[in-house]
Amino acid sequence: MRTPRPVPTSPADAEVDHLLRYREGDANAFRLLVDAYRDRMLQFFYRLCWDRDRAEDLAQDLFVKLMLASKRYRPEGRLSTFVYRVATNLWIDHYRQQRPRPRFQSLDQVVLPGDDTPTTVDVAGPTTTPPEQLGSGEEKAAMKQAMERLTEPHRLVFELAVYQERPYGEISELLGIPVGTVKSRMHNAVSALKQMLGHLQPAPAERPATANPRPRIGGVG
Repeated sequence: MRTPRPVPTSPADAEVDHLLRYREGDANAFRLLVDAYRDRMLQFFYRLCWDRDRAEDLAQDLFVKLMLASKRYRPEGRLSTFVYRVATNLWIDHYRQQRPRPRFQSLDQVVLPGDDTPTTVDVAGPTTTPPEQLGSGEEKAAMKQAMERLTEPHRLVFELAVYQERPYGEISELLGIPVGTVKSRMHNAVSALKQMLGHLQPAPAERPATANPRPRIGGVG
């Protein structure tokens, strides 16, 4: 049996690769990986499907896939990027298998005519995105309903960029689309949400395309 790699002690914020440690024989490392990612993965799936039971099933499937993948796992970057890659692919496969019948037209057609062609975004001035403005339960419920109306590609980009705080370059890699398309989908999603939530507060300015938003909403349900 191989000796598990030592936990890095510097820099202080270095990410421990629990999956590699598990592959190399540290039986407790996988439990640490689950503890580190369980809550955020549950919220990731929940905000994509709005079904607590299905989100829990998907999160469990994710960790099973990670355990099985550990046998051939070769670190080529941050562990978090690998986890999000597996989670994103799992969600996309699940979504396609469900073959949902769309309840709404694309908001690019209903609210924002056009496609995902990269757009120029105003990068001047301090900005906020819809989640940062919401406080009450009523407002959060309105946000949930608005997000449900986003197309799946736009909701996925919004979830990864805003709630999961992934950089645009990583989202581009995860989804296999150009960075310009990521920025365009994010811009369209934010603009659509602002219009749908406009009755709750004054519409804020657009966030710079080079920065990821920082939401305040965190709970599931």
